[in-house]
Amino acid sequence: MNIKINPKFLFPTQYWEVELKESIKELQNESYIIKKNDQEGVIKSNTGLNGYHSKDIRNFENIPKINKLMFEIANCVNSIHQVSRRGKLNLANFWINISGKGASNSPHVHSGNNYSGVFFIKIPKEMSGGRFLFYRNFNDAALNSMAYMGQFKDGYKMQSYDYPIITIPPKENMLLVFPSWVPHAVETNLSDEDRISLSFNFILNRSLP
Repeated sequence: MNIKINPKFLFPTQYWEVELKESIKELQNESYIIKKNDQEGVIKSNTGLNGYHSKDIRNFENIPKINKLMFEIANCVNSIHQVSRRGKLNLANFWINISGKGASNSPHVHSGNNYSGVFFIKIPKEMSGGRFLFYRNFNDAALNSMAYMGQFKDGYKMQSYDYPIITIPPKENMLLVFPSWVPHAVETNLSDEDRISLSFNFILNRSLP
């Protein structure tokens, strides 16, 4: 008796990747202006002595390219949302991360928002570490681990749903958008150059129909 087994999928999680065409050098310069004007920054998920996380950016004076970039990002995120949902998204906050050698961002989520994302402004030419990481739900990852489920068979080609962590190699001018509840992190930057990114949150304007 032949039995046909049909694989299905439960609750796949969508994220979006967009290639923009921004003036990277000017964005890099403006990122350092932000750090110069806000040297203290804040401690959030950033770790390491050379990790810098700016306060939420409210003043666009002297950063016209970042101002333009945020309009582009807002258009992208609203376009993503409106493929399947009604309503308009508002920018909740955004900030700059400058990760020197040894800096990283520990796993975290952005609670209370709808969409989050990152735009890569500067990636070291000889990038070592510094990849963007997406995590499965932590309980799910533990119960799907090899320690719990057993080793994979020799010759089996692992699929995206087999991994507890998905790694994204960053590229300058790459925009990633994802649901704010997805756990994510950044590997330690092992390069001698800074890695610069802009991160953001968007939230649904619930006052609109």
